Amino acid sequence: MTAQDALKLHAELAYTELRTALDGVSEPLAWSQVDFAPDQYLHTNGSIIGIVQHIAVCKFMYGSTGFRQTEVRWRDCFARLEAIGTSWDQSLQYLEEASEYWRASWAPLTDLDRDYPHFRGRLWPAWKIIGTVTQHDVYHAGQIAVLASTLKPVGMPPDMRFEEERKHVMELPGW
Repeated sequence: MTAQDALKLHAELAYTELRTALDGVSEPLAWSQVDFAPDQYLHTNGSIIGIVQHIAVCKFMYGSTGFRQTEVRWRDCFARLEAIGTSWDQSLQYLEEASEYWRASWAPLTDLDRDYPHFRGRLWPAWKIIGTVTQHDVYHAGQIAVLASTLKPVGMPPDMRFEEERKHVMELPGW
């Protein structure tokens, strides 16, 4: 097995774990939120839907910035999130689209030690970018599993707090 084959296999396994964590999550459960301690920020609003949207945006931005000359920009992702809003079905579709984009963005690579741009403006080797996104899927799968087992479904969609997140990325290259 080549290193690229191993990275692809690990990425597929991580995404499978993420999708498994999402199995059975209804829209009312996806809307439920944890309460943050004051001044805490986790790149989401503390809901499963917020985490799913965050993962999708990260997949687009890591793939676009790293391997596709920033053809997708942060502002494109935010326009899409605002259009999706609190729709659970559309959020899951966006995650699937992002995952397909992510896999395709690095599929043709042959030199995994070559440095590529990271969305924060630094350079990372391809293997590190790919590994980071793979770990990101598993990390958030664990969060989702905990939230799904402890939160109760709610009848009102949450405030997605897009403005708060936008504030953190507007200064990044690729806005």
